[in-house]
Amino acid sequence: MVPVKIECGCGQRYAFDVEPVNGRMPSSITCPSCGADGTAAANEAITYMLSLRPSAPKAMVASPPVGFPLAAAAPAAPPRSFAPAAQLAAAPIATASPAPSSYAPQATATAVNTATDSKGWKWWYYILAGILIGIIDGWYIYETGRLRYIKGLLLAVLLIAIGVWDFTSKRKTK
Repeated sequence: MVPVKIECGCGQRYAFDVEPVNGRMPSSITCPSCGADGTAAANEAITYMLSLRPSAPKAMVASPPVGFPLAAAAPAAPPRSFAPAAQLAAAPIATASPAPSSYAPQATATAVNTATDSKGWKWWYYILAGILIGIIDGWYIYETGRLRYIKGLLLAVLLIAIGVWDFTSKRKTK
């Protein structure tokens, strides 16, 4: 799979993973916002990403132990090679030009809001962490009978409150 990031002429950014066929998109794609054809930009991004990948090293075949027939030794599978994360992060975002209004889209990529989705914790991370910390520290208080773990319960309440606040503030902006 090759990660593809595209910025449309209308300003919408979208990203997806694709398994290229002969180094190109297997089907056409369109901008989820304006319907512009993004296939050419996706093909450019695929070509760039494929050029970053190192060629696969030759597989090393282990010699069979002494006394075993040669038919019993199976060659090792070649290792899979992936582009380093730094190269993937530095990949440029291809741009697509807006399509004419008569264009009928064949496939639409899922929009990704890279500005808010990739940074920081999501609201449900806070709530889940608060619940888990509350359960663990509540159990410690119950088992030991000591209030030594009350700080953990206060942290759990704080995390849940932050998660609820984050959830409600994001719903107000949409």
